[in-house]
Amino acid sequence: MPQLDTGVLTRPERLRALRRAQLLLSSASASVDGLVRLAARSVVAPVGLLTLVDDERMHVIGRHGLPPDLDKVRAEPATSSFCQFVVSEDRALVVPDAREDPMLRDLGVVHSRHITAYLGHPVHDRAGHTLGAVCVTDSVPRHWSDDDIAAVAECAGLIEVMLAAETSRDDIALAAAETDAVLETALEAFIAIELSGEITRWNRAAERTFGWSAQEAIGHQVHELIIPERFRAAHRAGLTRLARGGVPRLIGQRLQLYAVNRAGAEFPVELTLNVVEGPLGRHAHAFIYDISERVAAERQLARERHFLSALLDNLDAGVVACDERGRLILFNRAMREITGHDANQSTAEEWTAQRGGQTRRGGEMPLSLAFQGQHIRDAEFVIHLPDRPRRSFTVNAQPIRDSDGARLGAVAALHEVTDRRRAQRLIECELAVSRILEQAQTIEEAGPELLEAVATTLHWPHAELWLVDKVGNVLRAAAMWTEPGYEIPDPDPLAPGKGVSGLAWETGQPTWIPDISATGSRLNLPELARHGLRVGLAIPIRDGAGVTGTLSFFGDAAEEPEESLIALLSGIAAHVGQFLERRRAEDLAKQLARTKDEFIALVGHELRTPLTSISSYTELLLHDHEDETTRDQFLAVIARNAENLRAIIDDLLDLAGLESGYVTMVERPLDFAAVVREVADANERAAREKDLDVTLALPEGPAPVSGDLPRLRKVVDHLVTNAVKFTPAGGRVEIRLDSDVAGVTLRVVDTGVGIPEEERSRLFERFFRGSNIRNQGVPGTGLGLAISRTVIERHGGTITVTDHGDKPGTTFVVRLPAYCP
Repeated sequence: MPQLDTGVLTRPERLRALRRAQLLLSSASASVDGLVRLAARSVVAPVGLLTLVDDERMHVIGRHGLPPDLDKVRAEPATSSFCQFVVSEDRALVVPDAREDPMLRDLGVVHSRHITAYLGHPVHDRAGHTLGAVCVTDSVPRHWSDDDIAAVAECAGLIEVMLAAETSRDDIALAAAETDAVLETALEAFIAIELSGEITRWNRAAERTFGWSAQEAIGHQVHELIIPERFRAAHRAGLTRLARGGVPRLIGQRLQLYAVNRAGAEFPVELTLNVVEGPLGRHAHAFIYDISERVAAERQLARERHFLSALLDNLDAGVVACDERGRLILFNRAMREITGHDANQSTAEEWTAQRGGQTRRGGEMPLSLAFQGQHIRDAEFVIHLPDRPRRSFTVNAQPIRDSDGARLGAVAALHEVTDRRRAQRLIECELAVSRILEQAQTIEEAGPELLEAVATTLHWPHAELWLVDKVGNVLRAAAMWTEPGYEIPDPDPLAPGKGVSGLAWETGQPTWIPDISATGSRLNLPELARHGLRVGLAIPIRDGAGVTGTLSFFGDAAEEPEESLIALLSGIAAHVGQFLERRRAEDLAKQLARTKDEFIALVGHELRTPLTSISSYTELLLHDHEDETTRDQFLAVIARNAENLRAIIDDLLDLAGLESGYVTMVERPLDFAAVVREVADANERAAREKDLDVTLALPEGPAPVSGDLPRLRKVVDHLVTNAVKFTPAGGRVEIRLDSDVAGVTLRVVDTGVGIPEEERSRLFERFFRGSNIRNQGVPGTGLGLAISRTVIERHGGTITVTDHGDKPGTTFVVRLPAYCP
């Protein structure tokens, strides 16, 4: 175990010697780099260094093999280095695996520079001061052999020789001889030239590399022997600049170039060039290393990586991998599509935190578990990134190890099962919906639980159930469910084509809005978008009579339409439609029973009363012998009641004929404005007697429609007469007619007694009369609005009614198409 004596590091005489050595060696950096490169390659290590250490810092004097981000580093804290131990003990430090040594495993360079194995030999000056170390390092554990130790020691000795060169000429000569010996035994080719291009030095490695002997090469122009034809002009231009005193930018750098050998074959080399100022002027030398095998291996590796990348990108499954530090290094095409990003050297957990996503519920992610050594098979996994829909996957993951069992990283493959899982959940949801509907008496009762079942299955936070109000011609919300955390206000009624639900009602087709925040104002959805909802889907609910409502669902991430999902939700909507149809059949049976009772009441009151009057006055005429004036009065009563009776029978027959289609209407062009004015004038006296404020607004010109004049006049008369009849004294009645190219719209607004909300849906049923009207004893048959709706619909129009909220009164709206000649 290495020991540290800090007193050695702080001795003044050593520090002075170190500064002198630092200056000397720095001026010969290219030669120093060549020697540490020789040390590294002698022991087949990736990194070689010459480091000097003072009392505070470790100085990097010579370097080989450092990555680009560390190649410019000149000094490190002394306390984080191995060199301090070499200097302190003044002997070689041999470290097979620093992580196993308690004194070394916490050094900064072990963690920040990933140095695992270290072999360093001390370097001394002539006075014997230990200044630093020549060292080689590796990122994996190494067994350093005696030959390795000897090779590094030899390079350290050469450095010491260089240091001693300043002391005497003999030493210089000795150093030169030693250097020559080293150069001749070096694995790298060494070539020295005059600035004229003439070769002056050619070692044995150069003979092996280029095929020319030293005797053949020395004295010849370097470009003639080793420089490819296409680079010779640039080479000669560079030598000319050097001869003129220029300093090339590439001095001291490791360059990758191409050279030719004696056979004329071109091959890649790595070259370090240096220019030396000597007694006879400038000359240049270079260490050259044949990197053909390395380049071929790199090309093969690049081809293999390209092949692997193409293979992975062609997979439908998402593939993600991390390195030995757990950092994400690979996302294939499918994974990039899933996440919208590429791998970024972060850990899986850091990546998720950066993206703000949600992943596996509980526990760690499969890739992290695989990195810890587990083998994962068919794990359920969910990815929910911001502004993206929730997606489900099954995951297989496993660690990656080398032949010795050392961990190299981990890999995971994600197979999407979103549609399959959603379909399974929706099938289960459909069964749950069936159970909910079986137990419910009304759709309003079943609605919230039904919506929650479907919305939670979709993982969408908001759902609505709408039913068509045929009287008001609007959609009204029958039920709503919202996930906790969202605050969605109760919706207002929707007109046809308004919102996702209104559009599905109008078209009768499923409506999918992928991103409601980007939709135009016609859909009227900004309010939902402000509450965090992004995607909207409305499915029409149908029964035998057509669209009776919609099921509407809203998600918190934009999502493109999925036909399979629409089909599954349409099946659920069909269940709801069947439920409504069954309940409507039950209501119809009850309605028929009510109609029978109301018809009996009509016969008992509205028919029986005039018949009683007719019978009574007829009997009086037969038995009494009053004067002629009395008889005329009796006959007038009989005639009036007979007329009332005939009107009731006419209404019944007319309604039956219109609804069955047996009664035809004679349609001709007419001015609807004239009809409205005529009816308003006819009711003016009755309105004046009740002191009503009646306003009439008509278009400036005619309002042409095609219709049956008597029947349309009867509809308008019924609406205006009812408004006058049921508006208390001092009230207000507004009659307004608008006309455009599409048709005419008549509005009759009053401040009368209104219609109870719970009875509004029955307003156009035959024989129906509001409870507030019946309780006041106002006579009537309950046929007028039923006839009016039938007449208007036979003309291709609509008639609707709305109340005024907390204010008294109602508004009837009649729309008829324009006349087309």
